[in-house]
Amino acid sequence: MTIAEMMQLSVLAGREDAAQKLFAYNDLVMEMSGKINLTGIKDPEESLIKNVYDSLTVYDEKYFPENAKLLDLGTGAGFPGVPLAILRPDCQAVLADSIQKKLTFVENACQKLGIKNVKCLHIRAEEGGRRRKTRESFDIVTARAVKMLPVISEWALPFVKVGGVFAAMKGPGALDELKESGKILRELNAEVEEVKNLELPTGEKRCILYIRKTAPCPKTYPRKIGIAEKKPILGE
Repeated sequence: MTIAEMMQLSVLAGREDAAQKLFAYNDLVMEMSGKINLTGIKDPEESLIKNVYDSLTVYDEKYFPENAKLLDLGTGAGFPGVPLAILRPDCQAVLADSIQKKLTFVENACQKLGIKNVKCLHIRAEEGGRRRKTRESFDIVTARAVKMLPVISEWALPFVKVGGVFAAMKGPGALDELKESGKILRELNAEVEEVKNLELPTGEKRCILYIRKTAPCPKTYPRKIGIAEKKPILGE
């Protein structure tokens, strides 16, 4: 699969300028990575595959309703949040991270490219999951390579509306992580709806877990800052 072919995924947006903005955003990430630690990838074409294309793999129309509210948790350099916002300009994308300088880059890059449906939120997940304005207010929450599944589930699911979806973007060990996540998913009133296995053009294996929220999370979740990492709730 060539770079041009994989970028044809942008037709999902129904906008001729989508692919151009995906390329342009990747260029800005590469340019800024020499100044701050946005990504360990330094080659632009490698970044198109491992950052941009990888971000697009989470997109499935059935999980992204019209005018959806999207949260990208631990967005880093803006992946997958910015590519998804480019694909779906009708969606409102909130990109959350605890590192302000990364969010500042994302804000400046989106402004430069005219991407108007992105808002950045500088916050810890445990704090945001308890805030009235953000708790249980998103149709879909994404997290790409952020912590082990029992930990990121505790952080992400409190943000998801009842009936909404948490899309956990994982590597080849996803099913092993899932075996340890049954207890916390039950606690948070969520269940796995789909497991999507895929392979990047470079050969790396990926797995996306689409987790549906069936009822409100107990008010005790998420626990205080650092607790989920120190004392994850494990078990099938």
